[in-house]
Amino acid sequence: MSVVIMGCWPPPLNATKKQLLLRDIYWWMSFVIATFLLLALINGIYEHRRNTLITIQTTCILAGVCQMCIKMVILRKQRWKFQSIILEMENFVKRANPLEKTILQNYVNRCAVFHLTTTIGFYVICSGLILGPAILSQPFPTFAKYPFQVDSHPIYDIVYFQQAFVGMLATVGGTIDCQAAVLLWFASARFEMLCIELTRFIDLVDLNCCIRKHLHLLRYAEDVVISVRYIIFITTCISTLIMIFGGLQLIFAKSTIVKIQFVILVIGSAIQLFLCSRPAENLSGMSTAIGLSVYNSNWIGQSTEVLKNICILIQRSQKPVIVTISGVLPALSLKYYASAISILVILVLYNVTCCSHLNSKSNIDQITVDRLD
Repeated sequence: MSVVIMGCWPPPLNATKKQLLLRDIYWWMSFVIATFLLLALINGIYEHRRNTLITIQTTCILAGVCQMCIKMVILRKQRWKFQSIILEMENFVKRANPLEKTILQNYVNRCAVFHLTTTIGFYVICSGLILGPAILSQPFPTFAKYPFQVDSHPIYDIVYFQQAFVGMLATVGGTIDCQAAVLLWFASARFEMLCIELTRFIDLVDLNCCIRKHLHLLRYAEDVVISVRYIIFITTCISTLIMIFGGLQLIFAKSTIVKIQFVILVIGSAIQLFLCSRPAENLSGMSTAIGLSVYNSNWIGQSTEVLKNICILIQRSQKPVIVTISGVLPALSLKYYASAISILVILVLYNVTCCSHLNSKSNIDQITVDRLD
């Protein structure tokens, strides 16, 4: 429901041709409307290139819209791969035994509130930007520049609707990361279930069954990583860019309302980057925990073939499942997230230092004036 506005999340298998056609028409209309706003934002940056604050603000909004457009293309291109991954997840949940349902419920309890709060927060942030003209001295939510007059009705209403609609689409671009995180969480849960099963195997038949499940899980996890890594890469790049420019806006902006807007925007970008970093870290840890689980199992006194298979399984689990793009995106983890968020911390500390320095200088100047008087 949170991503239905974008119209590019994989359709169900029972979707009719008419439903697929309407989805395609809606997708193309949304993409064209977003593309027109992109061109207007680029023109706005050029027209206001001498105004640093407007340029930074428009660049941040442009980055968010670009992120949304790229995700729309990625999701449309990999629609059927996402559909097969989601279908397997749904089928597994339907057939899950009580222990598996308990583990899944633990994962839901771990991240459901955070995902729900984040999704609602994204829509609240977008609503704040859309309603900004009600309290700010600007006619539209953005400083996009159009090659025609937009002051009169109904042109003004159409342009405002366009910017508001694309803003909601950009919000959905953020909630798409919640969907990607769910797939990573589910893959982690499957590895955890296998870890428990490995500690309880009895004979060679049970062990071979676990090995087959492990091979299937590795293929499934690899499909998940291949499907979501480009979405995560775009999120990482754009979120880092928004945090940098948003931090600059916090330093140079004089309007308190504008600063509040960008504080919220920067916090949203940091949360968006954290959304996938945490499950990616957990997936890497659970995929390597397979070897430790089978090592802690009851393998003493087993046959030579069992010991040989255990050694192979331990060796295979030494390579973790990581979300990465070779040569472009390093292994996504909480460590990488901490290094990215440190940029924002540096900008905030710089802002505080500058403010303190200016206040100290102002106090010294006032004391000097008092002494001269």
